[in-house]
Parts: sequence; structure tokens; C-alpha cells
Amino acid sequence: MSHYRMLLKSALLAVCLALAAAGAQARIKVIVATDSWAQLMYLDSRKVPKGELADFVNRMNDVQDKFHFELIIYPRLRLDRVFIDKEADVYPLRTTAWTRPELGLLPTKTIFTSGDIYFARRANRFGGHKVFDDLTLPTVAGVRGYHYQLFNNNPDETYIKKNFKAYLVDSNESVIRFVLADHADIGIVPEVIMAKYLNDPKVRQQVIVAGRYDSQVELSNLVRNDGPISVEEMNAIVDLLIASGDVKRLKAKLSIQPRRSPKK
Repeated sequence: MSHYRMLLKSALLAVCLALAAAGAQARIKVIVATDSWAQLMYLDSRKVPKGELADFVNRMNDVQDKFHFELIIYPRLRLDRVFIDKEADVYPLRTTAWTRPELGLLPTKTIFTSGDIYFARRANRFGGHKVFDDLTLPTVAGVRGYHYQLFNNNPDETYIKKNFKAYLVDSNESVIRFVLADHADIGIVPEVIMAKYLNDPKVRQQVIVAGRYDSQVELSNLVRNDGPISVEEMNAIVDLLIASGDVKRLKAKLSIQPRRSPKK
């Protein structure tokens, strides 16, 4: 009898596992593609996406059971091609102001508003916050290929170097290192990336931040217009993330601060 019961339990366990696997497979697969964002979105030593933004994307799997979101981090230069070739479906926490129309991406409702900020060394040659008074005077470091309002939203490197006292480098992390090494007076970086550096007391002692944005954008999940999930379906998931407190917790982790809107 005990042997019979053991076989029965094994059979029931196998059925339960099969049903669970079938339920997981029933979810609609959605590829979420993005590039790395400093400590917020990166690949660990095992090539697994990590960071606060990666955790937020993974929460989309927890708050519903219709879709399974698979997060993949691509090199920046390859990312556009992935969407054009329809190998990816969602670009998380971005804005269409930063993407090309040919990618076919549509925005959901806003998840949070943020932007690029100006920062400088506290011990700068202009004297503390005076460095931000007239931005035509200091030298400025930014990321090559980015759109900055200070540079009239023109990313062309030749135009920028001809009309501004600018240095262009390859990443936001490089901008921060460049300014801290006193190679430029001011840097422009996303506030959510600067916030992570300001968590370090040594960096916080060296850095000052302007009270207004260079540019401010509404960040949402961008959905491919002919992909497996619609904007309406993604909006419903955003609502669930708001109701669960995930959006509020993410904003707190990113240390998003109230600042003045950029000058028009």
C-alpha cells in the first residue's frame, strides 16, 4: 500500500509540474531590449541583466500572468537594428525623443519624468555654482551622438565643436570621470545616473549640480507597433506597477529630485 501511495504521489507531482510548465509556456513571449545604463542596467559576470532598471522590468512578470518579458542588453550601436529587424518588442524607460522613427516604437503612459542635468566640480575656476550662470563660458563635456538642448539638440559632432566649447566622449560614465579630472568645467548626464554617483560620499563632496535640467523628458515603455503586445496592454501593466508601489519605489531608488524645467 505504501508503495502504491508513493507511486500515486509521484504521478500527482508529475501532473502538477506539467501543468505549471504548460502555464508558463502559455504566456506570450515579449523581448525587452535595451542598452546598459551605468549601475542601473548592466550585465553581471554571468551575463545576467542586473540593476534597479532590470529589477523593475522583471517586476512586469510578477504583476501579471499573460506575458513573459525576457530582458536582453545589447550594445548601443546594435540596438536600433534589433528593433528594425523586429527581433525586439519593448524598449523600457525611454522616450521617442531619443529614438528614430523607423524603429516603429510607440510610447505608453508616462512612468516618470526625468532629464539631463548639469554638474561641475565644487572647486571649479568660476567659483562654485557661478559656473552655471552663463553656460556659454565654461567648457562642457557630453556623450558623442546625444541630443542636448544646450547644443540646440543637434548631435552632429562637427557642428558642436564649431559652435561650442565642448568635449564629446563615449559614455555618461566617461563624462563624469572627465569632469572630476578637471578636463572640462561642466558635464551633462542623466540625473538618474548622477544620483548613483552621489551616493558615494567622496563624490558628493566634490560635485555640485545645477538647479535646472538641460532637457526634461517623460519616460515610458516604448512598444513596437506590430509586436506581440499592444500599447493598451502595456499601459495596463504600467497601471499595475503604479498600484503595487513599484513605480514609487523606483523613483525613490533613482533619487529623482525636483528641478526647474529647462529654458525654452
